[in-house]
Amino acid sequence: MGEGVLDIEALLAPLPSGEGAGEDIRPDYSPNSVYQRIRTQRNDARAGERAIDGADPDANPAAVTAAWREVKKIGIECLGTKSKDFEVAAWMTEALVRLDGLRGLADGASVITGLCTQYWQNGHPALDGEDGIEGRSAPIGGLSGEGADGTLMAAIRSYPLFHRGDGGACDLFTWQRAEETAALADAARKEQRLKSGVPDFDALQNEARADVATVRAAGDAARAAAAAWSAMDAALTTVFGADAPSTRRVSEALAAIIEVSTKIAGAPSAPAPEPSAEAAAEGEAAAAAPGAPGAPAAAAGAPRALRTRDDAIRQLEEIANFFRKTEPHSPLAFTLDDAVRRARLPLPELLEEILPDAGVRKIMLTSLGIRVPE
Repeated sequence: MGEGVLDIEALLAPLPSGEGAGEDIRPDYSPNSVYQRIRTQRNDARAGERAIDGADPDANPAAVTAAWREVKKIGIECLGTKSKDFEVAAWMTEALVRLDGLRGLADGASVITGLCTQYWQNGHPALDGEDGIEGRSAPIGGLSGEGADGTLMAAIRSYPLFHRGDGGACDLFTWQRAEETAALADAARKEQRLKSGVPDFDALQNEARADVATVRAAGDAARAAAAAWSAMDAALTTVFGADAPSTRRVSEALAAIIEVSTKIAGAPSAPAPEPSAEAAAEGEAAAAAPGAPGAPAAAAGAPRALRTRDDAIRQLEEIANFFRKTEPHSPLAFTLDDAVRRARLPLPELLEEILPDAGVRKIMLTSLGIRVPE
């Protein structure tokens, strides 16, 4: 996985005031205040995008990009020096996806995860403020969208998957349109779409296979973003509970990119986990034993065989520790720790956690033939 675009550790480091969360930036209404500047730039960028989408002859793509750069810059300034602010983090994530693609999405999601885990009680806007919890859930929920596409969706669907024969990029939107058109049973409708400019799907797949390295890189970026997004969703569920904002649309778009990459470039090879000290010692002892001089050196690094459930859980813990040490900004350690915690829960407690509604829980258990005490 490539390096991220943010210094996440610095953005989540405690500030001198507000018990580490800094100050609320909203009360300062002056045009040069941090909040007013980032809000103005974000509004200008969104208005510019609508003008481009509406084919406005006065639309200025360069100005839109410049506005998003300011949103990113001010967001970094605010979170790193002024305030641990959920709304600002959401706006910064909008800018990151447009400027830095899926790497930006991964980093933006990781920042929001960090705010949830480190600054939920004293972050901004305050939970007991005018907007209450809605002041945090609305901007984060707006990223993916609930009943309609959120603010990230167009940028994710336009993420380049590979270069076409004419040098242009094929994005997820183009791929899905071509795939849908190929599946049409109505020949007249299919022909009409092809004449309107939708690419032939077979030809598009051949172009993808001719640029398999780019397809593979897009899949890797989507997998990293999906892991960070999933960790963010878990953190949101923990703090918001039943009011957690939806993240489904972004998850589905990332899954679609991964599916394209897997179809064209194949699934990624799983890296072998580093051997534990115990396994390394066993390997060294075996290599030093009489009659073992011809043993291959790689044997010492071979992963231990998993014989029991506890063996598997311990290996998950080792992998989590590896990512915690080597990639402290990564959500993987957080996700694996939670998986280990759940694996060790008694079944009743696990079901109570993943199915908080007692009625739904009872129906599921009954359907499995498990008697539920009244």
